[in-house]
Amino acid sequence: MLTLRAVGALAGALGFVLVHYLRFRRRRLRNLEWLLGNALSLGLVLLGLFPDALNAFLAFFSFEKGGGGRLIGLLIFSNLLAYLLIYAALARSNRVEEQLDRLVRELAKKEYRQQHRPAEVPIHVVIPAYNEAETIGEVLERVPTEVFGRKTKTLVVVDGATDETEAIVRRLNREAVAYTVNRGGGSALKVGYELALEQGAEIVVTLDADGQHLPEEIPALVRPILDDEADLVNGSRVLGKYEKEGWVRPLGVVVFNGLISLLTLTRITDASNAFRAIRASELARMDLRQSQFHSSELLIEALKKGLRVKEVPITVRRRAAGRSKKPPSLRYAWGFAKAILGTWLR
Repeated sequence: MLTLRAVGALAGALGFVLVHYLRFRRRRLRNLEWLLGNALSLGLVLLGLFPDALNAFLAFFSFEKGGGGRLIGLLIFSNLLAYLLIYAALARSNRVEEQLDRLVRELAKKEYRQQHRPAEVPIHVVIPAYNEAETIGEVLERVPTEVFGRKTKTLVVVDGATDETEAIVRRLNREAVAYTVNRGGGSALKVGYELALEQGAEIVVTLDADGQHLPEEIPALVRPILDDEADLVNGSRVLGKYEKEGWVRPLGVVVFNGLISLLTLTRITDASNAFRAIRASELARMDLRQSQFHSSELLIEALKKGLRVKEVPITVRRRAAGRSKKPPSLRYAWGFAKAILGTWLR
């Protein structure tokens, strides 16, 4: 027992020194993190040197010394402090991630503005692309130049690609905004939205670069917005048709559609599909944070903000070339579920 007390006191002393070093010399800890670290470190020192030092504190919360009550109390309060430290660390990590994403977006937009003059085009087609050199050319050539007499402009967000994706886009005289590092489809769409708003877009259409969506179906997505029947039009492979790849993802589509429909009290048939159109004026109201599981986020945000959401049938084909950038099924399902619940709760 004496050895354990000595180890605890030493660990507490070292922790105390480390906390102060990180706070005052490296300036890496915020005040809350510094206070929690001090509390945990000093608690270890006190218990190591004076085992009965916290008896009065524990007794106040009805943790008596006999019958293991004191030990239970110590475990509860130490775990509480540990959870608070973990929460603070996760919050800091999220802040750093947000700052990094903002930095990458702003650098990409700055470079884009230097290369292109703003031009007001009513319909912007935003296509996030990560290593899609095998398919991006065909997709771009099939995007209509006009929809119901309104000109379209295609903007490809090259999400840190390491292949010829960007070169192919530029060779076809389409505009590209290029990330220096891969940040995920959600981040790529966000920079596309921001640039579309800067350039006076009225409607923003999004589709994938892998050839699974048919650009010829863009008019079907745009029509309800032009007719003032909807603010967000979601393409649905369930209402239309799609070529299945295995059974796991189709099952996930059903499960997550049911979850979102239950949470929003709105029937949704295809929450994970990124082929959609939205009224540009509504984009500024959206609180978009997801870097990868973005499809459900925009849909739930739109429903929470009171946008008129409509689904129309579309076709989803098998990927013709390349490989999917989605994570393995279980990790994808976990991430998608977190995005749904996180967006709904905030």
